[in-house]
Amino acid sequence: MALRFDTPNLRMDEAHQYDASPAPAPNLNLKSKKTMTNKFKLELGRKAPEEKAALGDAHITAMNGNTDFPMLNRLPSDATFQTAVDDLKAANVDVAAKKTALKQAKEGRNTKELAFDTAINSRASYCEAAQPNNDAALAGTGLPLRGLPQPVGHMSAPSNLRATMGDATGEIDLQWDAIYGAVSYIIECREYNPATGWSQIKLQKQSKFTATGLASGKMYAFRVRALGPLGEGPWSDEAVKMAS
Repeated sequence: MALRFDTPNLRMDEAHQYDASPAPAPNLNLKSKKTMTNKFKLELGRKAPEEKAALGDAHITAMNGNTDFPMLNRLPSDATFQTAVDDLKAANVDVAAKKTALKQAKEGRNTKELAFDTAINSRASYCEAAQPNNDAALAGTGLPLRGLPQPVGHMSAPSNLRATMGDATGEIDLQWDAIYGAVSYIIECREYNPATGWSQIKLQKQSKFTATGLASGKMYAFRVRALGPLGEGPWSDEAVKMAS
C-alpha cells in the first residue's frame, strides 16, 4: 500500500527526535580549587604542601589495581594525576633549597652588617676626635650630626583627656596625650552632680591613671595639667564619667 502523510497511525518521524537537544558535555574543568565533595574530607586549606604530596602518594597507592574505579575512566587520568603530585614534590624541594640558601645568605649579611657597624662607629669616633669642636668640619663627613636639644618652654594644656569605667567597682580610668617636656602631671577630681570643689588626687609622670575608691554609680569630673621646668601649665578640659 502506498504511504500517505495522512495514513492513520503512521508517524513520519517515528524513532527519530529531530528537535532533541544534544546531550550536555561533561564539565571537566579540573582547575577549580573549590570542587565540592560530599563524602571526602580533604581539608586542603589546612594542609601544608608536603602533606598534600603525601596525600597524593597515598591515593595513587590505594588506586593501584583498584577495580572499583576502572583505569580508563579515571578523571583526571593516572598519568595527569601522577604529574601533579611529582610537580608539587619538585616545587617543595626547590622551596626548601631556596629557604636554606636564604638563611645562609642572611647569616652572611648579618656578619657583614656587624663588621660595617664596627667600622663606621670607629670612623665616627676618629672624625670627632680629630675635629672635636668644629661642627662645620664634622658636617662635611657625610655622617648625620645630633640635633641641638629643643627648649621645653611653658607647658600647654593636656589634650584628649578620656575617662572610662574601670574594671573594678568604684574605679574610673583616665588617659590623655602626653606633653613634651612634662616632668609630671597633676590630677584633680570632684563630684559632678551636685558639683563640689576640686581636690588633687595624684601627682605622677605617666599620662594615664586609675582613680579608685569612688562611689559606684556616682558621676565624677576630672582635669589634668602638666608640670614642667618653668612651672605648671593650664588645666585640660574636664572629663566626666560614672564610677563602675
